[in-house]
Amino acid sequence: MSNFLILGLGLFAQGLFAARFIVQLLKSEKENKVVSPALFWQLSLIASFLLILYGFFRNDIVIVGGQLVGYLIYIRNLQIKGEWKILPLFIRSSAYLLPALLLLFLVFGLDYNWEKLMDNPEIESLLLTWGTIGQVIFTSRFVIQWLYSERINESAFPVSFWYISIVGAIIISVYAIFRKDAVLFIGQSFGLIVYFRNLYLNYQFSFRKSMSLFVKFKPYRFQAVMIFTAMVLFFNLGSWGVTESSEARYAQIPKEMLESGDYLHPTLMGIYHYHKPPITYWITAASYKIFGISAWSARVFLQISILLQIWLVYKLWGLIFGDKDSAFYASMLYASFPTVIISGRALTTDGYLALFILTGIYCWFLYIKKEKRRYLLLFYLMLGLGFLTKGPVVLIVAVVLLISQKIFLKLKSGNGWFHLTGILLFLGIGLSWFVFLFIEDRQFLDYFLFKHTVERFASDTFKRSQPFWFYIPIVIGTAFPWILIIAFQAKKVWNEKNKNLLPFLIWVFVPLIFFSISKSKLVLYILPVYPGIALAAAAIWLGLKAETQKKWDRVLFYFHLLILIGLAISPLIDPKIVLNYKFYFILIVTASVLISVRAIPMKVRDRTVFNAYIFIMGITAASTYFFTNNAGLANDQKNIAEFIQKELPQKENIIVYDKRLPSMSFLTDKNIISLYDGSEDLNRETQFEKNENWKKNLINLKEEQDWLLEKLPPSSVLMVKKSRLTKGTVAFPKEDFKNQTEMDGWVLFY
Repeated sequence: MSNFLILGLGLFAQGLFAARFIVQLLKSEKENKVVSPALFWQLSLIASFLLILYGFFRNDIVIVGGQLVGYLIYIRNLQIKGEWKILPLFIRSSAYLLPALLLLFLVFGLDYNWEKLMDNPEIESLLLTWGTIGQVIFTSRFVIQWLYSERINESAFPVSFWYISIVGAIIISVYAIFRKDAVLFIGQSFGLIVYFRNLYLNYQFSFRKSMSLFVKFKPYRFQAVMIFTAMVLFFNLGSWGVTESSEARYAQIPKEMLESGDYLHPTLMGIYHYHKPPITYWITAASYKIFGISAWSARVFLQISILLQIWLVYKLWGLIFGDKDSAFYASMLYASFPTVIISGRALTTDGYLALFILTGIYCWFLYIKKEKRRYLLLFYLMLGLGFLTKGPVVLIVAVVLLISQKIFLKLKSGNGWFHLTGILLFLGIGLSWFVFLFIEDRQFLDYFLFKHTVERFASDTFKRSQPFWFYIPIVIGTAFPWILIIAFQAKKVWNEKNKNLLPFLIWVFVPLIFFSISKSKLVLYILPVYPGIALAAAAIWLGLKAETQKKWDRVLFYFHLLILIGLAISPLIDPKIVLNYKFYFILIVTASVLISVRAIPMKVRDRTVFNAYIFIMGITAASTYFFTNNAGLANDQKNIAEFIQKELPQKENIIVYDKRLPSMSFLTDKNIISLYDGSEDLNRETQFEKNENWKKNLINLKEEQDWLLEKLPPSSVLMVKKSRLTKGTVAFPKEDFKNQTEMDGWVLFY
């Protein structure tokens, strides 16, 4: 049997084991006491059989021995609960016969190595003993549970069951670490949370009535979401390198700032690069200073930025609607938007811009509510920092929101002198860097005002032109179904003149129209509209009738399953995609949670929001393994850089044909020479250079066609995109490059 199918069995079994405890825990929470639901034992039985298969094919007696004992106990619990007889005779007979038939088949039908099963040379004797002890302890819990249930004639969990579970899970987790078995480790680690929670339920005082799960966790549910979100955001954050082209660019510039000590004149691979104001570079350089230079440290403050945005959405709800209890829904919705998560997966300016805009809006609402001038000044301060992050785009959402409030809420703006002070503060901070450069060189006025503002909006100067409708499918797909719920209720909100909601509808739709008109379009440009979507959607969602909520809940559930299935079969669609068993395990656990939550009594309004959040958290965690195993598809040069650093340490130069690869500058200590042969990627803006030193590292092959043949520096590695190599456009001295290696879509000559 192939390793892929064996791992699939183990992953699916562990997914079912995870699902059974999710069902058990959630039903226990509902009842305010530890319960033993029939579904727990049904899932256990199926998972146990699959894990028996997994253990046999892995030649691991620790797994096989434990599951054979548990299998019959699961059946007995179903009998005690009266659920076993309900099943058709065929299923009951098969449940007894299949393990026996499997054993007979292995003995007589296969050349099975029973000696290896009992004495596996892949597992050291000490480790095998340790794992066996852990499995014996872990298995004994169900023996104790069975004896306890027989004594009271009821399927139930004694308190000792949870203590034994904790001890056994810890031992087996250690075993899994040394065995390098992620299937075992992740399953046992997840179980520890359930075991400790059930212990708490055993000892807490019983409440008189059942409550909504979200209400029950009301005192600490937001904190729990923040902690769990942080864990997911930082999970495997540095396991892949900086990706081309945007992230590598934004990561390399602060590295060069740190090396040169010049924080006012950004350079990219030795050439001045003034495309964006410097706040993002400064934050990243500070991270490098604290944590060292790495892909992880380039992204770390972005994750903090996302967490702060979630917190700000939570606080904004309380200010606007005065109902802190419902703020949780808005913050959870915001955390469930893929675009928000994407803004932290790769370093760009958009995540920080969204933070400054959202902080500014929060300060504005504080000013409206408390009428304290310091909040007004903080509002303008945040706009200034946003301007210093990405320029005039910071004003779009803020201005739209303020105008809509003026129209619909008839808000008074306050003392004009304080607004004037705030505007001066905004201009002083926002324009400081631009003015400094203008004083140095007058051509910066035309560069910033026209090329990077007017031309970026009105023309395809930066090759990012998209059709007008580009953002419609983007926002539907990344805010599904919430943006549709808003759209379908928009007319009702307008007719009812809902003064609280109308400004948020304008917050969502007016900027979307603005960005749609613009010629330059990227997905993250619309990131600032998502807080408005979260706030408006949560308010509308909580006001919908239960029947309507149920319909949307079903739609979202099938949408999630469709995406999970699509991700699972993606290697069949594109053979270049590589997905390991860890990726599949997280997908299975995510699907298990989504399905399990539907199997317990839970308010639909809670379940839908909870599932939206869990889905995106699962996808986020799984995506880290996609990035790690698909460097070529992710435009990540980490493997190539590691190969050159380890296998070719004597090479001093990396020559890159017709591509700008700042990631190679970031990941290696080599001298990078770019060869221009028509690629727009290498049309660098050199008008600000004070000398021609940059020409040493940017060679124009249109002007020097024989450079590779005549001026090739010694001790070099040549990198050529495989797709370009097949076109026969590269002429180089083959005697200088006797070896070649293909890696992640590139061919290395050395």
